[in-house]
This record gives sequence, structure tokens and C-alpha cells, in this order.
Amino acid sequence: MTHGGVNRQWTVGRPDRDPGGLCLAPGHFVAAEGSIPAPGDGQVLIRTVYLSPDPMNHAWVRGMPGKFDALPPGSPMRGGVAGRIVASRHPGWRVGDGVTGFLDWADYALSDGTDHMGVPLARVPPGIDLASGLSALGMTGICAWLGLAEIGRLTPGDTVLISGASGGIGSMAGQIARKFHARTIGIAGGAEKCALVTAAGFDAVIDYRAPDLAGGIAAACPDGVDLFLDNVGGPLLDAALLNMATGGRIVICGATAHYGAEPTPIHHHLQLAMRSVTMQGFFYFAMADRWPVARARLAKWLRDGSIREMLDIAEGFDTVPDVAIGQFAGGVKGRKLIRIAADPGADPRWIFRP
Repeated sequence: MTHGGVNRQWTVGRPDRDPGGLCLAPGHFVAAEGSIPAPGDGQVLIRTVYLSPDPMNHAWVRGMPGKFDALPPGSPMRGGVAGRIVASRHPGWRVGDGVTGFLDWADYALSDGTDHMGVPLARVPPGIDLASGLSALGMTGICAWLGLAEIGRLTPGDTVLISGASGGIGSMAGQIARKFHARTIGIAGGAEKCALVTAAGFDAVIDYRAPDLAGGIAAACPDGVDLFLDNVGGPLLDAALLNMATGGRIVICGATAHYGAEPTPIHHHLQLAMRSVTMQGFFYFAMADRWPVARARLAKWLRDGSIREMLDIAEGFDTVPDVAIGQFAGGVKGRKLIRIAADPGADPRWIFRP
């Protein structure tokens, strides 16, 4: 359980200042080893169980203007982590508590009760798997909730269109919209992903690889789209603009079409004016005060089985670079996580001995 006192970690390799280098590359990941740290006063030591590869890794390597600087080479890679507290000198946390946060990607990470975004660690409720702390109860589920309920003002009877519907956020958003008695239409690519969208309970699914995407949306949404949650951007956003209902809302949650390519122009933005459509984005970390509301609602639905997670879990510490890079290749189905260790809390006899 302690790897002989060795703390494996992934560090940032080469810097990426090339404007054309939009995605992660193998050279961005360098494996390193250190000693397992001991918590000081007010700190906890977390045994990492799951890592969460997502566009935040890309953002930390590249930097996000106005939000945070790029990580310098040699520093620990950062990202979503779910783990178990194995040593605590913090009054608010006990050994055995399940937590999530944006932390160093290592076997063991220290925290003062907050993560690298300055946000308090999130507690994984007893009886819920740590993986759910990064999925339904993490950025995945909370982004879906914020985009629909808070920003999109979802109401019963809405026709809701969701791009990236086979992904973690998209698949969760479709289920949340159904809880609001909305009609849900998903956009995905290829027969396999479209089948996953159908299995998630969407009312209809559109294959964006079909020749006429705008026509496909029109056929599925004859009265127009009341709310479009966009995780992709590019041509999908352009096609949706042609099909918005008067007074419709577009919520920008992500832009996966632009992570691996130059942004494509939007040609139909005048529809925003012609149909009195509003378009708004949101920054997840700027809405931290709303996370508890979302978590409480999502945890209730998760426990009663009325929402389900689509998890795609890779195994092993050494898979991290390939999995993190692969998220931009379009092959992810559901919420991608990497399990690097067994959950120490699954065995009540465990004792931490660094």
C-alpha cells in the first residue's frame, strides 16, 4: 500500500509555448519518484485512488490567461483526484474520509483542506464510491447541473439539445434534463456512441457525421431548440444556431472541437438576433458557491438510482499519459477515469504505514 515509501508522481515535461500545440503530447508527461510526505499542522495526506483526465490538464500545461499560469517544467502535473485520507493533522478531516479535489498527480498528495484552485476539498459521502466523486458528484455532474438548471433556466417541456452527449457531462446532462420533464436530443458521432446516448435515456439522438447535421436537428426538433448545452463548438454550434426556437438559450460548457485544431468560424451568429436567442458561457470554478446545491441533488438521484454514471475506467499508473492524451482523440465514452490503486477504505482493517 505504500510502495516501499516511494511516492510515484507525474511531472510536467517540456513547456508548450507553440501556439499550434493545442493538445497534450507525450513529452508533457515525465514520471518521477519522491518520498511520501508527512502532513504538518493543518494538513492531510491523501492516498490517490482515481485520477481524472480532462481538459484541465491541457489548461495547466498551456496556462489559462487571467486564471492561472502554465506549470513550469519539473513541477507536479495537476488534475482531478479522488482518494482517501490516510493521515490527518487537520481538525476538519479524519483518517478514512473520502475526498476529491484538483491536486498533484501522485500516489500521495498533501492538502491544507483546499486544492490547487483554492477550493475546499469535497467530501465523498459515505456509501458512495470514490469514482462518483469525480463523476456525478464532481465537475462532470456539477457542470451539467449548472449549465442546465442555473445558467440555462431549464423548465419542464423544454426541448433540450446536448452536444457531446456520449461523454461524461453530456450523458449526465441528458438524465438531468429528463428529471425536469424536458425532451432531450443528443448529438454524438458514430453508431456506437449514438447507441450509448440512446441507452442513457435520451428521446432521440443525431449522428453529427451524417451529411446534413442542421437538417437532422430540424427533423428531431420541429418546433426549435429551447435550450442547447454545447460541449463541442465549431460546426455543431453553427448547425444548432439555425434551429433555435425564438427566445431560446445556448449555454457554452466546453469546446472539444477546438482543443486539437484551429477554431472554425461561426457563420450563423445573426440567428441570435433574429430569434432573440441568448448565448452564455460559465467558468466552473467561479460558481463554487453553487456546488453544494448541485451535489446534494445529484447525490439523492444517484442513491435512488434515477441517474446512472457512464464510467470508462483505465487501470494503472503507467497508463496516465496515453489516457490523458487520448481524451482529445474523440474516443472517450462516458466519464474517463484512471484507477492507480485500490481504495484503502474498502478494507476496514487497513492501517497506513508510510
